[in-house]
Amino acid sequence: MQTTKEKLLSVLVSYIKEGVNLDSISLSTIASEAEIGKSTVYEYFASKEEMICETYKYLLSQYEDILTSDIESMDFKGAFIEQIQKILTVMKDAKTLMDAIMNSHHDAFMRFDDSIPKHMSQIQEKMNERFTGIIYLGVVEGVLEQREPKPYIRNVIQAVVSGLLYQYVNKEIEISEDDLCELIFTHVLQLLK
Repeated sequence: MQTTKEKLLSVLVSYIKEGVNLDSISLSTIASEAEIGKSTVYEYFASKEEMICETYKYLLSQYEDILTSDIESMDFKGAFIEQIQKILTVMKDAKTLMDAIMNSHHDAFMRFDDSIPKHMSQIQEKMNERFTGIIYLGVVEGVLEQREPKPYIRNVIQAVVSGLLYQYVNKEIEISEDDLCELIFTHVLQLLK
């Protein structure tokens, strides 16, 4: 069950995803949609701008939960593909939001504090740890050799993964999601061998 604050943030997320100009939305409208009184909004947020910034922090936390949720697959390939699917889920949702932000002229988007870049760095570090664990599965299974990684291999792998996912999300390549995951796995496996 959502808290009152989460209800408010969810309403704002839906407006952002719909591409609604946030300048035209009042706190009263947001409160009404969340089915709470306007005065309650001020218990959580000093202004609409603060609410918008908090919405992006809220979304970042949701994305982190998706990205770091447990992996059900117990084998190297399955775990790798499952994690890629999690990243893809987040990227598709984030693209919708970024498109909405880019089409908006609201000043609050430019006033993020340092916590958002710090949080993003923490998520990246967790993703590095996650993929290290997945690669270890490949070593345990005998698919990969245990050896010192080549210089910059992590950067090359990140470029391949993020590049292909970005192109897919932006509809620059026509491929099914399953085939995309297979393609990424195959290329990363080649880089790791």
